Amino acid sequence: MLRLNSSRHRILIPLFLIPIVLVFNYGFVYGQPSTPPPPEENWNPSNEGKTGGQSHYEMAGWSSTDTLIIWTADIQGNPKSTFDIDEGVYLYVDTPINWPENRIWLYEYRQSGTSSGRWIFWMRLIGFGRFRFGPFYPDESQPIGNYTWKVWILNIGTGEYQEQVLSTNIIPEFPNPALAFAIVLFLAFFSIRKGQFRKYVKNQYQDF
Repeated sequence: MLRLNSSRHRILIPLFLIPIVLVFNYGFVYGQPSTPPPPEENWNPSNEGKTGGQSHYEMAGWSSTDTLIIWTADIQGNPKSTFDIDEGVYLYVDTPINWPENRIWLYEYRQSGTSSGRWIFWMRLIGFGRFRFGPFYPDESQPIGNYTWKVWILNIGTGEYQEQVLSTNIIPEFPNPALAFAIVLFLAFFSIRKGQFRKYVKNQYQDF
């Protein structure tokens, strides 16, 4: 009966897994569309390749518009554009009523100038209606500030694109109200005591 050499077996397994890891990383890094130009420029992503990115979505109603409409909202569906740093951002999309089968892309531009941005999802296949994507959270490397999102949608049947741009603002979370109240009380007490001390010193000099 043949027996596997245990030391040789331990070497062969990692070597066998290397091509799988390389293929996975290649698909993740190079599967994204090319970096788009600034949001005000006219440009469309290529309709080639595979879908990718964070693209969880659910249907949120029906659309009654002839053009693409997008907006951001909180978890309750309330439209808003300013979010706390730990608050999930949801993207709502209304597709044109005469577009039954579509692909959608979402790119995030960063305002700091240190990086051009990131693809959040691309080539996602959706139908007709109102869809809610998310939740999304800010990039850990740049969590605070203004973000610009650009959405492209493609009518698969006709090859026509539409696009829309929106901006969101991520702000630091306000501290605990009880802690903030305690800080205010401390500053007020310190200010009063400081004023009393100055008055005492002034009186001492006058008496002298």
